[in-house]
Amino acid sequence: MQLVGHYGSPFVRRVGITLHLYAMPFTQSPLGTEDHAALEPLSPLGRIPALVLADGSAITDSSAIIDYLDEQAGDAALTPRHGPDRRRVVALTALALATAEKYVAAYYETHRRPETHVWQPWLDRLNAQIRQGLAALEAQMQGPYLTGDRLTQADVTAIAALDGIRLDMPDLAPRADFPKLFAMLDRLAPTDAFRLTPPA
Repeated sequence: MQLVGHYGSPFVRRVGITLHLYAMPFTQSPLGTEDHAALEPLSPLGRIPALVLADGSAITDSSAIIDYLDEQAGDAALTPRHGPDRRRVVALTALALATAEKYVAAYYETHRRPETHVWQPWLDRLNAQIRQGLAALEAQMQGPYLTGDRLTQADVTAIAALDGIRLDMPDLAPRADFPKLFAMLDRLAPTDAFRLTPPA
């Protein structure tokens, strides 16, 4: 398999981390959204990530890719298959994904637009939503991980979001405000799946 996209994207990174955790061999092509000509044959809208399978077909969107990987992983999947545990992990993953989406939107607002075209009220709202998302995740921590003692996709996605925000927008994610999330980051960062997918 080939993972297309760079780990500066929290969406690409959560797929890369998941592939490593599942011990599924893959190569990476670190393209960005500006690489339209190379991306569009794989991803019609030029979005990352894309996962190219052995038969040459491609899956786009991190959630669709992870759904495929979970199917391949069977009982080792990071999202439970049934019941209340599944619903909780899916809900927390959605919260972490929404936080990542706001982070990427704020990053584009400040790094892709000319400074004279930045809409400050919109940026302020995005920044507030980023902090609200992190605060909600912090409040949900039930032990070493979001759902207790077991690493799930919710944790992978939350760390992919937090690590990017920490690097690009440190004022929005001071360690003192989110001590439980940062404690989880500190535990996971040295492990292979996270170490081999650096966000910058």
